[in-house]
Amino acid sequence: MDYPKLSIIVPTYNRANCLKECLKSIINQNYPNLEIIITDDNSTDNTKEVAEEYIQKYPFIKYTKNTKYPKGPNGNKNNGLDYVTGDIIGIFDDDDTMIKDALKIMTDKLIIGNYDMIIGNCRIISNRYDNGDFSGVGFDKDCEIDWKEDVLCGKMGGEFWSIFKKEILNNKRFDTDLYGGEGTLWRGIMKNKKIYYIHKAVRNYKINENSVMHNMIDKADKAIKNYERDIEYYGKEMEKYCPCYLATIYKGAAYFAKLSNQYKKSFKYIFKSISLCPKYISAYIMLVVNFLPKNFIPFLTKIKVYFKK
Repeated sequence: MDYPKLSIIVPTYNRANCLKECLKSIINQNYPNLEIIITDDNSTDNTKEVAEEYIQKYPFIKYTKNTKYPKGPNGNKNNGLDYVTGDIIGIFDDDDTMIKDALKIMTDKLIIGNYDMIIGNCRIISNRYDNGDFSGVGFDKDCEIDWKEDVLCGKMGGEFWSIFKKEILNNKRFDTDLYGGEGTLWRGIMKNKKIYYIHKAVRNYKINENSVMHNMIDKADKAIKNYERDIEYYGKEMEKYCPCYLATIYKGAAYFAKLSNQYKKSFKYIFKSISLCPKYISAYIMLVVNFLPKNFIPFLTKIKVYFKK
């Protein structure tokens, strides 16, 4: 098979200790037409030295610093996208590793089925209760993705990994005003596209539950924008097709509004959540939580995580 050029973007920041294993796992895929773009968000450790070590050995690896976009994960990914020369793109976290033969399995399916995007699951690597499980939920077999049911209405949830044709981006970029919030872009570019899900792990996905929780709480004023942007872009369609799923988004917005001291907004969102889906129990729980001190919320979140174990 004549394999198209595949560009893997590796955004990184102060993770030189992880970057080596990440790069090794991509290089060891032995994909015949590969490009790796390391985009560095101006690290202060020896990330550049690690990158240069690999560039000397592998001419298909590039290194660039993010000087064009705002500092942060989304700006750094956008910087990497500017250097892509391949027809197919994947964006891969610097602390994760790629599972053997993932690229060929996914690219074969994309080419043979003439798909726009191939999505694979991830294997959780952590000290949590779900270590070794799939991080993505919603599917139990290989299947084509339905945008309305699976993407817009949230049947698929959790963490997946994908490769996609460059052309479907249509020069769109990640919103640098958000903390995370990649799903807002994905929902847009996946609409009316031909997408296939492979029910196997293609990536080892490392999770630090405490770090994730701390970062989201610490950046609550930005995290709330993720939900608000989804409501702005897709709220009307969600209200038409899946109002109870939209209720979960409003509830999430209420949670982070509370954490960022936007109390009126939090009550507004939680009442909207209840009006959209009166049977949504979590919305009523959030309504009660709204009357509690803000510093009590992280404690409740830890309890929730504990009882999942």
